[in-house]
Amino acid sequence: MRALENQIDLDIALRKLHELALADGDLGYEYWYGIAQLLRNAASMRSEIEILSRALEECRAERNKALAVANSTHGNAGK
Repeated sequence: MRALENQIDLDIALRKLHELALADGDLGYEYWYGIAQLLRNAASMRSEIEILSRALEECRAERNKALAVANSTHGNAGK
C-alpha cells in the first residue's frame, strides 16, 4: 500500500473538528467529537491493515520459496 500517498494530516483535521464542536454548542460538540473518534479509529485501522498486508506478503513469499524448494527436491528425486 502507499501509506504516505493516502495519509492526511490528522492533527489539522482533528483541530478543525474541535473548532466545529466548540462552535456548535453541546449537541454539535457531541456530533463532532464522534466524527473525530471515527477519524482516529479509521487512521488506526489503516495502519493495522498496512501492517497485516506486509505480513501477508512476507508469508506468501516464504510459502512460494518453500514450494519452489519442495518442487525442485521432488522433481530431482525421480532422476
